[in-house]
Amino acid sequence: MIKQTAQLKHVMEDLIATEIRRLVMQADVYVFALYDPHDPEQGPIDYRCYQRKGESIAVDVQFDFEGIGVWYICRRNGDAYTVRHILAHIRNGKFQSGQVDNFEGYWDEFPRFVAEDRWVKTFCRKELANDR
Repeated sequence: MIKQTAQLKHVMEDLIATEIRRLVMQADVYVFALYDPHDPEQGPIDYRCYQRKGESIAVDVQFDFEGIGVWYICRRNGDAYTVRHILAHIRNGKFQSGQVDNFEGYWDEFPRFVAEDRWVKTFCRKELANDR
């Protein structure tokens, strides 16, 4: 049973990583941000940002972090943008939960959206309430 669970974990990681890479190839901007689930109000504690230069953005998707990892996959449309954000909560090396959402906004507000993402903060508050 343990071997099957480990295999399933790797299969699911591969499926999620493949989908993230597919979406990122079509993106104009890609940000991976790491949040502390116990203090989401401080915003990302670490991040990587990539902009398309040429054909597409290539990324190596990893699940070797602790905390809340969010992939922001952004397409720009003039003064507006559409972002798909994919969230994974990993604790003690194990996947705890995740969510996917879409958001649209004005391009000049995108950096603030990532820094102050209310969706992540709401998710963290729910997770903490369930931890008790």
